[in-house]
Amino acid sequence: MRKFLPALASLLVASLIAVPVMAVPTLGSLSDAEVNQAIEQIKTDPSYVAKNRDLSYQLTMPQWDAMIRGLDLNHFTWLHPVITKGKELPAGLNKKIEDLSVMSVHRGKLLPIPFQIDEKDKEGWVYVKSVSKNGIDGSVDILDDNDEVVFMYRDSGSERLPKGLAPEGGGEILQEMTFTHEGTTRYAYLVSGSTARDASDYVNYDEKTFTADTTFYTFRQDPKNLLIFKDFRAHAGRSPEHRVLDAVCLDISTGVISPWPRVTVGIENLQVELLGVKHGAVREFLMAKLVVVIAGIPVFYIRADFTVYDQGLSLPVKLSIPGGEILTRILNKPIINLGLDLNDMRGGKFVAAVDPSGQHGAVDGVVSDIEKQMNVVPPDKIWMWLESSRGWDVIFNVVIPTDWPIEGKLLYEDSEKPEVTYDVEDFPGALPRMGVTVNKLPVGKLNIDLTAEFWFPDTVGKAGPVPFIKEMKNPPMMAAGKI
Repeated sequence: MRKFLPALASLLVASLIAVPVMAVPTLGSLSDAEVNQAIEQIKTDPSYVAKNRDLSYQLTMPQWDAMIRGLDLNHFTWLHPVITKGKELPAGLNKKIEDLSVMSVHRGKLLPIPFQIDEKDKEGWVYVKSVSKNGIDGSVDILDDNDEVVFMYRDSGSERLPKGLAPEGGGEILQEMTFTHEGTTRYAYLVSGSTARDASDYVNYDEKTFTADTTFYTFRQDPKNLLIFKDFRAHAGRSPEHRVLDAVCLDISTGVISPWPRVTVGIENLQVELLGVKHGAVREFLMAKLVVVIAGIPVFYIRADFTVYDQGLSLPVKLSIPGGEILTRILNKPIINLGLDLNDMRGGKFVAAVDPSGQHGAVDGVVSDIEKQMNVVPPDKIWMWLESSRGWDVIFNVVIPTDWPIEGKLLYEDSEKPEVTYDVEDFPGALPRMGVTVNKLPVGKLNIDLTAEFWFPDTVGKAGPVPFIKEMKNPPMMAAGKI
């Protein structure tokens, strides 16, 4: 068996894990009239879904579509988190963070919505007092240029603030945020001094039990190894008891100077430190440092903020390698395989960036010729889409800097008896595995930034994944206006 490193990959993917679901509401148990009532409730209370999580179990895919369209959204904007830098909201700069909130107009009332403000350190990572080793970029507890104001796009309002309308809980309206996207306009407002807050959370991570619970999925980590994720289950579709992920796969092998013999990095070469957790209503950060140790010598330092959203996971990764310029010159034909081994998605379909024609591969245990030929074309062609056949989709996207001249291909394997198996697999077969294979790294540079993203929409919509991906790469833009 090939050794398997559920390290960077596991973090990259965590989305695939959860605590067994005991009793859940029945899929399709809502009538169309009840779905319409839910739409009206959301128009009055934007965080209604967070307060009524059973909805995600009950809605069929047509009902999801009807609800989202009834709110004048699409399947991308429904799950899209708005991330706005402090410098884009000049009226809020230098204000105390505890005094700030985000609101939107719903049925003639300016109401608070779930939000958070994440401070940054001087290296661009999230800053947490007594945890972050880098100094803060700016001042503690003050909104600075690079701090981030975060809320869900769907919680913005289609109504603009009427003249004279005061925010709930009093206070001062500092800034209007206007979003124009796909022919629609939505608004949100930065407020100072209001006592009103929406206490809803779209995500919750409990470091005592190593569990994450969101409005759409749940996972649990192995307390003995935080890079091993267990029991991912979606809160949607026809079989919420189904374990989505079997394993997270990462092979790193290379020759040193010559192609042979090859060195394989395995779990025994990895040390992991959970630095801390930054909690928030919209996203949770699991702050981690990974150290790869070979022959007793620390070689790779990997810094990562694993970011959990209610329907997605994002992992910005920074590799810091002492002597990296020399090391890249002695590595001979390095190969990195990074992917997800999903559990029994037979009946689903799949497509990748290299074939956006609309022709789908089938998850049937057999790899077709199209599935074998998936060359990576960075920086904007590294994505895959899987329709699970169980009532939700998976979008896998890798963001690679344009100055990183990699060579590789998208990794897709659909086989009941694959050539390679992993010790951590609980279910035989690759049905399917999806990810990326890199077989050339930049020479002379190994301080590298990249981001892997995994999104779990209920569906990408009737138009298919290409429009969804296009919107993901060109999300709604914010314009700040004066009040």
